[in-house]
Amino acid sequence: MATLAFIASHLTSRDEKKDLEKIFKEMDLNGDGELSKDEVLQGYEKHFGVPMTEEAVDEMFAQIDIDGNGSIDYTEFVMATMNEKELTSNQRLTAAFKLFDKDGSGAISPDEIKTVLGIDSASEGQLAALIKEVDENGDGEIQFEEFCKMMKKLTI
Repeated sequence: MATLAFIASHLTSRDEKKDLEKIFKEMDLNGDGELSKDEVLQGYEKHFGVPMTEEAVDEMFAQIDIDGNGSIDYTEFVMATMNEKELTSNQRLTAAFKLFDKDGSGAISPDEIKTVLGIDSASEGQLAALIKEVDENGDGEIQFEEFCKMMKKLTI
Protein backbone atom coordinates (compact mmCIF):
# COMPACT_ATOMS: atom_id res chain seq x y z
CA MET A 1 0.00 0.00 0.00
CA ALA A 2 2.91 2.36 0.72
CA THR A 3 4.10 1.86 -2.85
CA LEU A 4 0.69 2.75 -4.25
CA ALA A 5 0.59 5.84 -2.03
CA PHE A 6 4.03 6.82 -3.31
CA ILE A 7 2.87 6.55 -6.92
CA ALA A 8 -0.32 8.48 -6.20
CA SER A 9 1.50 11.34 -4.56
CA HIS A 10 4.47 11.55 -6.93
CA LEU A 11 3.18 10.64 -10.38
CA THR A 12 0.07 12.69 -10.80
CA SER A 13 0.30 15.38 -13.46
CA ARG A 14 0.44 19.05 -12.49
CA ASP A 15 -3.15 19.60 -13.64
CA GLU A 16 -4.37 16.55 -11.73
CA LYS A 17 -2.54 17.72 -8.60
CA LYS A 18 -3.94 21.23 -8.92
CA ASP A 19 -7.52 19.98 -9.36
CA LEU A 20 -7.30 17.45 -6.54
CA GLU A 21 -5.62 19.94 -4.22
CA LYS A 22 -8.38 22.48 -4.87
CA ILE A 23 -11.13 19.94 -4.17
CA PHE A 24 -9.34 18.67 -1.06
CA LYS A 25 -8.93 22.19 0.35
CA GLU A 26 -12.58 23.03 -0.36
CA MET A 27 -13.76 19.85 1.37
CA ASP A 28 -11.41 20.42 4.33
CA LEU A 29 -13.80 22.81 6.06
CA ASN A 30 -11.77 23.27 9.25
CA GLY A 31 -8.44 23.57 7.39
CA ASP A 32 -6.62 20.91 9.42
CA GLY A 33 -5.21 19.13 6.36
CA GLU A 34 -7.37 16.06 6.85
CA LEU A 35 -10.92 15.14 5.87
CA SER A 36 -13.27 13.90 8.57
CA LYS A 37 -16.25 11.69 7.78
CA ASP A 38 -18.53 14.73 8.16
CA GLU A 39 -16.44 16.78 5.71
CA VAL A 40 -16.58 13.95 3.17
CA LEU A 41 -20.34 13.61 3.62
CA GLN A 42 -20.82 17.36 3.09
CA GLY A 43 -18.38 17.81 0.22
CA TYR A 44 -18.58 14.64 -1.83
CA GLU A 45 -21.81 15.36 -3.65
CA LYS A 46 -20.81 18.97 -4.30
CA HIS A 47 -17.52 17.99 -5.95
CA PHE A 48 -18.25 14.60 -7.47
CA GLY A 49 -21.96 14.92 -8.25
CA VAL A 50 -22.99 11.82 -6.35
CA PRO A 51 -24.57 11.81 -2.87
CA MET A 52 -23.04 9.52 -0.25
CA THR A 53 -24.67 7.74 2.66
CA GLU A 54 -22.98 7.45 6.04
CA GLU A 55 -22.57 3.72 5.38
CA ALA A 56 -20.78 4.45 2.09
CA VAL A 57 -18.48 6.94 3.86
CA ASP A 58 -17.71 4.34 6.55
CA GLU A 59 -16.90 1.80 3.83
CA MET A 60 -14.71 4.34 2.01
CA PHE A 61 -12.80 5.15 5.19
CA ALA A 62 -12.26 1.45 5.89
CA GLN A 63 -10.54 1.11 2.51
CA ILE A 64 -8.75 4.45 2.23
CA ASP A 65 -7.71 5.46 5.73
CA ILE A 66 -4.35 3.71 5.46
CA ASP A 67 -2.95 4.92 8.77
CA GLY A 68 -6.23 4.22 10.59
CA ASN A 69 -6.43 7.65 12.26
CA GLY A 70 -10.09 8.20 11.40
CA SER A 71 -9.47 10.88 8.78
CA ILE A 72 -8.25 11.06 5.20
CA ASP A 73 -5.02 12.95 4.49
CA TYR A 74 -4.12 14.34 1.08
CA THR A 75 -2.21 11.26 -0.15
CA GLU A 76 -5.07 8.98 0.86
CA PHE A 77 -7.48 11.37 -0.89
CA VAL A 78 -5.43 11.27 -4.12
CA MET A 79 -5.39 7.48 -4.04
CA ALA A 80 -9.15 7.39 -3.51
CA THR A 81 -10.05 9.84 -6.26
CA MET A 82 -7.63 8.84 -8.99
CA ASN A 83 -8.81 6.30 -11.46
CA GLU A 84 -7.07 3.02 -10.56
CA LYS A 85 -6.42 2.36 -14.24
CA GLU A 86 -4.59 5.68 -14.48
CA LEU A 87 -2.61 4.93 -11.36
CA THR A 88 -1.44 1.58 -12.72
CA SER A 89 -0.97 2.52 -16.38
CA ASN A 90 2.22 1.20 -17.96
CA GLN A 91 3.63 4.72 -18.25
CA ARG A 92 3.14 5.39 -14.53
CA LEU A 93 4.34 1.94 -13.53
CA THR A 94 7.51 2.45 -15.58
CA ALA A 95 8.09 5.85 -13.99
CA ALA A 96 7.49 4.44 -10.50
CA PHE A 97 9.78 1.50 -11.16
CA LYS A 98 12.53 3.89 -12.24
CA LEU A 99 12.07 5.91 -9.05
CA PHE A 100 12.71 2.76 -7.02
CA ASP A 101 15.45 1.34 -9.29
CA LYS A 102 18.03 3.91 -8.19
CA ASP A 103 21.03 2.15 -9.77
CA GLY A 104 19.25 1.49 -13.09
CA SER A 105 19.94 -2.26 -12.87
CA GLY A 106 16.45 -3.24 -14.02
CA ALA A 107 15.62 -4.66 -10.59
CA ILE A 108 14.61 -3.15 -7.27
CA SER A 109 16.75 -4.26 -4.34
CA PRO A 110 15.65 -4.29 -0.70
CA ASP A 111 18.02 -1.37 -0.04
CA GLU A 112 16.43 0.69 -2.83
CA ILE A 113 12.96 0.11 -1.36
CA LYS A 114 14.21 1.11 2.10
CA THR A 115 15.71 4.31 0.69
CA VAL A 116 12.67 5.38 -1.33
CA LEU A 117 10.03 4.55 1.28
CA GLY A 118 12.16 5.51 4.29
CA ILE A 119 11.80 2.09 5.90
CA ASP A 120 13.68 1.66 9.16
CA SER A 121 15.22 -1.54 10.49
CA ALA A 122 12.09 -2.23 12.56
CA SER A 123 10.14 -2.81 9.32
CA GLU A 124 12.71 -5.05 7.63
CA GLY A 125 10.67 -8.19 8.36
CA GLN A 126 7.68 -6.74 6.48
CA LEU A 127 9.96 -5.74 3.62
CA ALA A 128 11.45 -9.24 3.40
CA ALA A 129 7.93 -10.72 3.39
CA LEU A 130 6.85 -8.33 0.61
CA ILE A 131 9.85 -9.22 -1.55
CA LYS A 132 9.37 -12.95 -0.95
CA GLU A 133 5.70 -12.63 -1.95
CA VAL A 134 6.38 -10.91 -5.30
CA ASP A 135 9.84 -12.25 -6.17
CA GLU A 136 8.77 -14.96 -8.60
CA ASN A 137 12.28 -15.86 -9.80
CA GLY A 138 13.74 -16.01 -6.27
CA ASP A 139 16.67 -13.63 -6.87
CA GLY A 140 15.90 -11.44 -3.84
CA GLU A 141 14.98 -8.43 -5.98
CA ILE A 142 11.86 -7.21 -7.76
CA GLN A 143 11.97 -7.20 -11.56
CA PHE A 144 9.73 -4.85 -13.59
CA GLU A 145 7.24 -7.62 -14.45
CA GLU A 146 7.02 -8.63 -10.79
CA PHE A 147 6.56 -4.97 -9.79
CA CYS A 148 3.69 -4.55 -12.28
CA LYS A 149 1.91 -7.68 -11.03
CA MET A 150 2.26 -6.48 -7.42
CA MET A 151 0.89 -3.03 -8.21
CA LYS A 152 -2.05 -4.38 -10.18
CA LYS A 153 -2.89 -6.77 -7.32
CA LEU A 154 -2.86 -3.87 -4.86
CA THR A 155 -5.50 -1.95 -6.80
CA ILE A 156 -8.03 -4.79 -7.02
